[in-house]
Amino acid sequence: MVKDCMKKVTTVGLHETVQVDDELEIKAYYAGHVLGAAMFLIKVGSQSVVYTGDFNTTPDRHLGAAWIDKCRPDLLITESTYATTIRDSKRCRERDFLTKVHDCVERGGKVLIPVFALGRAQEMCILLETYWERMNLKIPIYFAVGLTEKATTFYKMFITWTNQKIKQTFVHRNMFDFKHIKPFDRAYIDNPGPMVVFATPGMLHSGLSVQIFRKWAPNENNMLIMPGYCVAGTVGHKVISGAKKIEFENRQIVEVKMSVQYMSFSAHADAKGIMQLIQHCEPSKVLLVHGEASKMEFLKKKITQELGMPQILFY
Repeated sequence: MVKDCMKKVTTVGLHETVQVDDELEIKAYYAGHVLGAAMFLIKVGSQSVVYTGDFNTTPDRHLGAAWIDKCRPDLLITESTYATTIRDSKRCRERDFLTKVHDCVERGGKVLIPVFALGRAQEMCILLETYWERMNLKIPIYFAVGLTEKATTFYKMFITWTNQKIKQTFVHRNMFDFKHIKPFDRAYIDNPGPMVVFATPGMLHSGLSVQIFRKWAPNENNMLIMPGYCVAGTVGHKVISGAKKIEFENRQIVEVKMSVQYMSFSAHADAKGIMQLIQHCEPSKVLLVHGEASKMEFLKKKITQELGMPQILFY
């Protein structure tokens, strides 16, 4: 069924306007977030809709910021994952992350970083790769093979979707050809000595990241860094919430003695970013999706109070 669908796909370039028929017109805009993410302006006759999906208004180490024309649509449909969050300085967060990782491996500990295969894995790999190069560190860094490796291959291929800095340095070196970061083998889990491992999935609900967590959690020298959102009920959400014992499906109880750190490296727009998009687009109505009801209600009041625009929010 997927293959049958792909036969019907028509590729669309950024900022390319596609005239579907006499009335229907579609235009794609850069959304940041992850490689290939796009926002769409859809016009039908005299009416128009902007649909964002996930987007990010803050540039990071491998992608640029979302951008769209001041199109004044009748309706803006926008994600609201971080509707109540306003993030701290990105530079401070990166410095804190690097300091914590360095301190842990310096004392002989192991660092587990559960990540989503596309986006945050590449972002944080670039961050650590640059730091390891600058500090001349020899401690091994690994990333889980499989989906992450495949995703990184596409970053290498579609370098034009990345930010200006990576495009400029591409002539000398592809930033996704990592020198210090090697593929991870499950046999390395019991290796002695310090190491840093990026493993999927990002919420610690299954797979390799949970397998490593079970092994490393009881050691107080080790560290877990959660870089993104975790759904309630997942192991990731439990440890972020302070759980000291985690029970797994086979009744195995794992004591969490390792240090647990939560540092949001999410690629979603925060409350400020969502409001920036609304203010820039100037829509007549806004539809909030992909978020929690209580947070969307909070954002609705904030937009009404601060922007003073006659927008009606549905969810």
